[in-house]
Amino acid sequence: MGNMEFVAPQFKLEKFNCPFCRELSSHEWILPFSAGQKTNLGQSDDFALTICENCGKQSIWLSKTMVYPTCGDAPYPSTDLPEDVTHDFSEARTISTLSPRGAAALLRLAIQKLCKHLGEKGKSINDDIANLVSKGLPVRIQQALDIVRVVGNESVHPGVLDIDDDRDTVLKLFHLINMVAEVMITQPHQIEQLYTDIVPESRRKAIEDRDNK
Repeated sequence: MGNMEFVAPQFKLEKFNCPFCRELSSHEWILPFSAGQKTNLGQSDDFALTICENCGKQSIWLSKTMVYPTCGDAPYPSTDLPEDVTHDFSEARTISTLSPRGAAALLRLAIQKLCKHLGEKGKSINDDIANLVSKGLPVRIQQALDIVRVVGNESVHPGVLDIDDDRDTVLKLFHLINMVAEVMITQPHQIEQLYTDIVPESRRKAIEDRDNK
């Protein structure tokens, strides 16, 4: 349950989560030309291949950015996200390198859907996030959402492209959705499971009677 460990791919990093098999695996880096050599792809140190030692599949890097597969360094969705939110999250991953603005639009739509799953109206992200803070969402997450213009910028709406959205904004949105899921879905489920597993049924009944008073 919850988020799996994720180490984002980075240029010349030896161990990271493979975009194909998802395992945290060592990768062999192949720089096919001499350092600084000019090629039709540019400088040789800007072009590289990596081979995952776990699944053997290759990733392609250009200008120190993974260009294939196109999900690049986007994190995986929390396993506790609702299915429709996961669908938008995963679609955004597939275009995050090629179209940061398109990915950001999908992620804002995913946030709106997530708010509805958490009992909010899903019409105003600003109002929904404020209500979620009153229900336990840390204020710092709300502040982070403000920074990336999910909340507080009335010109940006779910599913709408924003000319200012860039790669950094998109990565923050990915992580923020997982953070909201962790706090509002995963952690309550874990606490409920611990309570059920550890507290005997007779004691739970006594506690419920106490609380009902």
